[in-house]
Amino acid sequence: MTEISLTRTIDVQCWNVIGMVARACKRPELIPVLLRARERGRTSAEDVAEHLFFEQRSRRVVAQRLLHIAALYGLVTETDRLFSLTEAGLATLGSEQVFVPEHGSWTIWASDDPLLDHPVLRVDPWDEPTAREDLLGRDKESIARDFVNVPPTLIRSVGRVATPPGGNGVVLRVDELADRCEVRAPDAALRLAWSVGEGTMRLQGTLRGAPLDTVLDPPSMHPEDVWRHLLEAEGLWPSWDPTANALLVDFDKTEDRERERLLRDLEFAAPTLPDFGQFDAVTIRDVPLQARNSSDARQWAEWRLRARLQAFATTERFERWRAEAAAPFAAHQLPSPSRASLASEAWAHRGDRPPASAWHLIAAEDWSL
Repeated sequence: MTEISLTRTIDVQCWNVIGMVARACKRPELIPVLLRARERGRTSAEDVAEHLFFEQRSRRVVAQRLLHIAALYGLVTETDRLFSLTEAGLATLGSEQVFVPEHGSWTIWASDDPLLDHPVLRVDPWDEPTAREDLLGRDKESIARDFVNVPPTLIRSVGRVATPPGGNGVVLRVDELADRCEVRAPDAALRLAWSVGEGTMRLQGTLRGAPLDTVLDPPSMHPEDVWRHLLEAEGLWPSWDPTANALLVDFDKTEDRERERLLRDLEFAAPTLPDFGQFDAVTIRDVPLQARNSSDARQWAEWRLRARLQAFATTERFERWRAEAAAPFAAHQLPSPSRASLASEAWAHRGDRPPASAWHLIAAEDWSL
């Protein structure tokens, strides 16, 4: 099967919103504390000071501080001055990345395109304008600020770890969002390009005025399933032979170029996949063709043989041409016309101005070349 490349422009939205965003960072000083909590089940400041710092009294304050930081980040929970590892803390031991939460105002770009594993494309800190700045802006007849309820696209992102494609590789997690947000112009023009056979997908274009070109995980749909859905939409799936990996066609519905190459370019005006929606129009190049039945195969092989009669059909040439013409249809076990029969037919239908191919046959047969 030839390569399938599906593309489309994605819809990007942007909001200013108040909330809690946690960014992943390295905090190596917390790892030993988490390891101790996992080892003991529950630990304390005294236990950490004694077993990690080897001095229970003088290091107790440091140990207490580290445990409180770990609790603030949600890595441990405290009960009666004893600290237990949380699921987030266990995950941190696996990744050695700590999510540090920060409450503030944020600008979030997102898209609900079904090809994206996570809707968030970028998160930037946002400085809320002061009352004076807002008033001056209104005096200058600025556009009124548009506040709405936080959309489902953002709600779905809460609590999920992601590496936004426009975020310079920073891993983050949106932990909390206010109920209301301000709509902003996204200043974005982004396209997804999914190379189905290669199993790759790229997000390209501009975001916040800056170029963006990043590799994303493609959908898990198998290339053969993608191909089947495309053909079904065009009514061509019953004509597809998966064993031969070719489209079965009638000889009289082919063009000369297709008859020689046994390849066709298929155009899909609005390719659509279940769960993933519609894509831009695409042309799939060089789709293999095969004769629908033995009758079509016979006509096809004869056409290919006659198309080769561009020189005198000597015995050696004719046998080579005949083999080349019939080779794609070997499964049909076709009878192969002889040079004598073709020459006789050419003479009978020569007309007033016989074509050159007729003389190439007749002369070679008459002269026993």
